[in-house]
Amino acid sequence: MIKLIATGIWILVVTLGGVYAAVTFGNHGGDQSAEVVHPPHFVQSETVTLPVVSDGSVSGYFLLRASLQVDEDALKEVNVPVPTFLTDELYTLLVGDKLVDVKDADKFDVNGFKTKIKDGLNARLEKPLVKQVLIQQMDFISKEEIEARDPNRKPRKIVVDTDPEPPKPAAASSGH
Repeated sequence: MIKLIATGIWILVVTLGGVYAAVTFGNHGGDQSAEVVHPPHFVQSETVTLPVVSDGSVSGYFLLRASLQVDEDALKEVNVPVPTFLTDELYTLLVGDKLVDVKDADKFDVNGFKTKIKDGLNARLEKPLVKQVLIQQMDFISKEEIEARDPNRKPRKIVVDTDPEPPKPAAASSGH
């Protein structure tokens, strides 16, 4: 019986000594000044339908879905809904400024369009919030196609597979 108790005490002492040594001597050579790299933060818009007005009437609609890669620290300081400003900026560029001519959609400058969205939002929010604009969908459907209700007709693609979907936020882990 005494041997069993002595063996138990010996195992307890060795285990506690190992844990103490690991905590005391472990990771002193590590770089304490290393910065934690956060994954990029994205703000995604809903699919926006924007009318195309020509000759005083609606000739069709743009279907657009975009996402913004934003600076997370600057986003914390913004007290307005960023997707709403994104939708307004899209209306301004596509409906107000008529940046895209549907007849010459093949000559559409996608990168210039993204830059205008980014610069416009950063100027309106008075912060360098937007780092990058991703466009997942930009199509045009004419009024005639809508009225025909032909299920086989597809919208005319303005932007085709330029940007991937933004990554989904990782599920919060419990730390175990």
